[in-house]
Amino acid sequence: MRNQLLLLQILLLLTACQSGPSINEAISIIDTLKKEVAPDKRVANFDIQVQPQREQIKLIGTTNLPKAKEELFARLNTAGFKTVDGVKTFPAEALGEKKYGVVNVSVCNIRSKKGHSQELTTQALLGTPIKVLDKEDSWFKIQTPDGYIAWLDEGGFEWMDEGDYQNWIGASKVMYLNDFGFSYSESSTKSTRVSDLTNGNLLKSIGSENGFIKVQYPDQRTAYIPEKEVINYDTWLATRSPNADNIITTAKTFLGRPYVWGGTSGKGVDCSGFTKMVFYLNGIQIARDASQQVHSGVEINAGNNFDNLKAGDLLFFGRAATPEKKERISHVGIYIGNGEFIHSSGDAGVKIESLFSDAANYADSRRKTFIRAKRMLISLGRNGVDLLQDLPSYNAALL
Repeated sequence: MRNQLLLLQILLLLTACQSGPSINEAISIIDTLKKEVAPDKRVANFDIQVQPQREQIKLIGTTNLPKAKEELFARLNTAGFKTVDGVKTFPAEALGEKKYGVVNVSVCNIRSKKGHSQELTTQALLGTPIKVLDKEDSWFKIQTPDGYIAWLDEGGFEWMDEGDYQNWIGASKVMYLNDFGFSYSESSTKSTRVSDLTNGNLLKSIGSENGFIKVQYPDQRTAYIPEKEVINYDTWLATRSPNADNIITTAKTFLGRPYVWGGTSGKGVDCSGFTKMVFYLNGIQIARDASQQVHSGVEINAGNNFDNLKAGDLLFFGRAATPEKKERISHVGIYIGNGEFIHSSGDAGVKIESLFSDAANYADSRRKTFIRAKRMLISLGRNGVDLLQDLPSYNAALL
């Protein structure tokens, strides 16, 4: 029986090849379009395959790019293919109206695949708005404001429809300012703790009492935070001044914090999570990973002795391109001047090292693997250096 089925499949393929364009041509059309619309699978899903059938082909797989899917079918039809649509488009229809969410814990862990044992790829802070693409069991495929697509468990966020989501975006909110802290059940630090908090967390502001701000979580829980530990979010957003001094000042507040693979919070950061957080706390959104951040900003010739660099520039490290291999960016740090840079290193967490061989904190391995520098602060609002005030996810006025 198995051999008969195999023979039937081969005959169907031969029939399809004889009566029209080849399967390889269809695969080539898909691959070409994928390179155009989804070159980075971390931020765009276009996972589509061909399933040959008698006198037609069925496309299966998934995508979150509906317009690209339409373009694919148009190209295949132009090439002479008869097509059947078996592609699952995100957001999945099974989600109904609930295609949004807001992070509901101080820092949520977002993973490469569903399951708590899977790789931690990134994190998101309390109050961060997200898009929900799909649901499998108690896990959700989600997309963060920087475009990152990965998996989040149901306990990490509050699942919402568009109305509740927009209400959250438009609500008066406060941002937590301290490195770490707690919210309380009453307007007293002696009352029961509701949750932990970290710098950058966002909560609805719904009142004040005895020197405390009363706040509401995305899941409607209420709590109190000492007034001196928060700032009105709109005020915070309007007062961001992303210059070199502020970037370096923020970066140094992370000194000594641990390296955490996938970490993008004050609790622990990897190299690109560190740079991302530093810029975020200055009102800027940049891409998640070093290999993505390297495509942002403006490239700067570092000079013979790094004399063309300015404080606030991002330095990228990795493997230079060779005739046999492509360039590979694997690390990033922030230049602070005089040959020194601050970064989150896997061996010691956030620290300052030097590119100058006569310095006590010289990092020989970094000097040897330095690839290029990118200047972000001259590209505010463009070239992948987005101001939070220009993003609908962070500014209700843009909804």
